[in-house]
Amino acid sequence: MMKISTTCFSLLFLFTIFFIQLSGQGYAAQLDDAIKTPLANVPPEQVDSILAKLSDEQVRTLLINELTANATAEQTITEPGGGIVHTSRAILHLLDPNDTDQDKPGLFTGLASIPSDCIAVVRNIGNGSIPGFLLTVVLLSVVFGGAFLAEYLTRRLTADFSKQFSEKAIPDMDGAMRFVAGIMRAIPSFIHILIFSIGAVLLFSFLPASDHAPVRYFFMAILSTVVFFRVCSQCATILFAPQMSQLRLFSVDDASAVSLYRATVLFCSYTYGVILFLAMLMELQLGRPTLPLLIICTATTLIGLIILGILRIRNTVQKRILAHSDEYETRNWIVEQFARFWHVPTLLYFFIVWLILLNDQLSGIERENSAFLLSLLILPLYVLFDWVGQWVVRATVLGLKIYNPEAKEDADEEMLEQLAENEKRERKFLVTGGRLVRLFVLAALLIWVLSLWGFELPYATNIAGAIFESLITMALGLAAWRFASRYIEEKIAEDAPDKEEEAGDDEFGGAAQRGRGFTLLPLLRKVIASILLVMVTLVVLSSLGVNIGPLLAGAGVVGLAVGFGAQKLVSDIFSGFFYLLDDAFRVGEYIQAGSVSGAVESITLRNVMLRHHRGMLQIVPHSDLGSINNFMRGGIIVKFNLDFPYDADVEKIRKIIKRVGKAMMEEEQFKEDFINPVKSAGVREITGSVMTIRVKFKAQPGTHFVIRREAYRLITEALNAKGIFYAHRKVIVELPDTMKNAHLDAVQKEALVAGAAAEIEIEEEEAQKKLLAGGQKSGGSGMAGI
Repeated sequence: MMKISTTCFSLLFLFTIFFIQLSGQGYAAQLDDAIKTPLANVPPEQVDSILAKLSDEQVRTLLINELTANATAEQTITEPGGGIVHTSRAILHLLDPNDTDQDKPGLFTGLASIPSDCIAVVRNIGNGSIPGFLLTVVLLSVVFGGAFLAEYLTRRLTADFSKQFSEKAIPDMDGAMRFVAGIMRAIPSFIHILIFSIGAVLLFSFLPASDHAPVRYFFMAILSTVVFFRVCSQCATILFAPQMSQLRLFSVDDASAVSLYRATVLFCSYTYGVILFLAMLMELQLGRPTLPLLIICTATTLIGLIILGILRIRNTVQKRILAHSDEYETRNWIVEQFARFWHVPTLLYFFIVWLILLNDQLSGIERENSAFLLSLLILPLYVLFDWVGQWVVRATVLGLKIYNPEAKEDADEEMLEQLAENEKRERKFLVTGGRLVRLFVLAALLIWVLSLWGFELPYATNIAGAIFESLITMALGLAAWRFASRYIEEKIAEDAPDKEEEAGDDEFGGAAQRGRGFTLLPLLRKVIASILLVMVTLVVLSSLGVNIGPLLAGAGVVGLAVGFGAQKLVSDIFSGFFYLLDDAFRVGEYIQAGSVSGAVESITLRNVMLRHHRGMLQIVPHSDLGSINNFMRGGIIVKFNLDFPYDADVEKIRKIIKRVGKAMMEEEQFKEDFINPVKSAGVREITGSVMTIRVKFKAQPGTHFVIRREAYRLITEALNAKGIFYAHRKVIVELPDTMKNAHLDAVQKEALVAGAAAEIEIEEEEAQKKLLAGGQKSGGSGMAGI
């Protein structure tokens, strides 16, 4: 019995040891399997428990396996060689769909699965049956029909507005107004599209199947495609106006406008619709082998449409290239060959893009940057950036004013030869600059496309980005300058005087008074040009990789040094700024500043140009002006004296002068210039045998000289008609009593009279000098009283 118990115990002990060893081996095998299994395949709730049971060596091994697997997967996706190898393997196994080593089925398997996958999508939309799909299609047709009916009723309400934009009702307009008119013409169409969309959504919400997600996807795909097509059509109509040349933004003929309109609408609508429906099929769980095949088919169709379009317009592009070369006299054999075969490299480019897409789809490479669609935009992007670059070059070269065609009118033979030489130089600059722009734009676009497909070139991508940023910056800066300059020129033209007014002649030098805008706007244009030039330069340097921080710091230091070293210059600029801020004077006004007087001809940042009434041009710094007498603000009071015999009828003279003043107020030439009419101010003084009567009036600045001359003439004629004449100058010489009885001959008497007259003339000159000195001290009242 004891032996049996001992034997049983020994067997139980051996069985326990064997079980522990077996369990340990199984546990170790589980750990080995855990190490070999990637963590991505382990459920999240088991990760912590598995890691807690591993040793340090096992954790290290697991980490190495994970890093190796990630590197292999990344290399397969990113390296072009890996995709090519995978494509080669796929080609080898096209006829072997049962090969278990392939990750994805062959092409024939994908083709065979297309009908079943499509039927599955149809059943999904139809809630599990094909009749349900057909019923859904019928109901959606009713929905869209009702939406079109609502739109039709809206069109009836807006029919009168659309008639305002018929071809006969629209006049010729410039580019900006054409764009505005095109938008206004498209507003009813956008309203119709909005009504159609709202009506379709409202009607769809009443359907019983609107709660079914596949039906909603199907409805939204159709609605979005229709709305996008119509919106794209209206936008293309605004740009190209195929049926209305008065609103066309681009200078192309009707046939080219129609072709551009159709190509834009077809390309954009087809691309958007395909992307939308592929997204819907992915949401409806379309089979994986079928989706790449659909992408290849739709992309091939799109490439085919682009190729057909290129072949259709190749002759038109050839004619434009040759016409442009004839215009600038640059036609040669190379230009002719390029114009003839330009479409060949273009077609080759699109074929290469299609091959890369085919490789990606067969290799399973997924790109998140839409490389294929962006690559197709290289042709319109090249046209756009080339147009912008040519516009920048043309505006810059023409702004240099190397050649002035207006100078041909009065030019002699030598001048004509110089103008012809300048025209050749300008044309050479235009051609060279245009070719450089085309070369840079083409190189930058090719580098950009290569970067989209993962082919990075050292430094080339940054250079391409710098070219685009610089070109866009210069275009925006130039557009802002053209807009501001054109607006300022229009405002200056509004303030410019008429030729008759500008040709006036008076004691103020004939300067015509102008508005404040004529004074400030030229300075504002210079300031805007300086600011834009500095900003564009800094942005271009920054885009080229230049650190502009030290440049700004250095400019600050230089500005500080200039401020200390050129205090007079700073004083002139600030003085001029405050003169303009206070509106102290304007261009065309006659001012007196200290000993300098004249009409303001122009104003710069530092100086004011004064044209003296005798013709001299005086350049005066703003800080030297001091106090200013402006003769053109308010009315000018003019007073002048008329001398009559001491026994003249004062009342009769007053009435005659009053009638002359009323007559002058009624004349077309003077009635707008008078503020107060000509009238008599009474007797001023009586000296000897002369009675002085003062006449005065108030008139607009600059016109009082002409009015004074005319008043002299009319008053004199009216007085003479009534028998009243001015007093003659008399010199009465009183002789002493001793000389009265003396017998003087004629010579002695004339000598006495001449001496007395000379003494009187000296006294009058001294009195006149005192009067002028008093007028200058009173701030120019002497000028006003002339």
